[in-house]
Amino acid sequence: MTALVRHAMHITDGLLLDPVALRDQLEDFEETIAEHTGDEDPDLDDVAVRLTPLDPKRPARDLLEDLLTGIHGCWLLHSESAEPDDEDEDLGSAEDWDDEHQRRSRERFAHLVRTTAATHHDRLI
Repeated sequence: MTALVRHAMHITDGLLLDPVALRDQLEDFEETIAEHTGDEDPDLDDVAVRLTPLDPKRPARDLLEDLLTGIHGCWLLHSESAEPDDEDEDLGSAEDWDDEHQRRSRERFAHLVRTTAATHHDRLI
């Protein structure tokens, strides 16, 4: 992650540290455009290429936002696929059930993430 932020910061400073890698990416890009358009020599004048996957004006914040969006997406999948437990069935009205089910689902998801992180701590650093 820090390499992504560092790369975006270099782009902000107007530096391209690995022009050979960029040339390789551009060749692959041109081939991809040619495949999708059917042209052997596609017109690339109107095509913009982003030099970094992060917003170079705010790379750390962009990375954090993407990370939080990914975590939220994982929670949504977890929430949809999790079976309601016995406590969820005693919640009364549908509105109460939805609110409490989401709260408990977030708690279960957070516990699962923390447990998995603790188990695989050596892979996180």
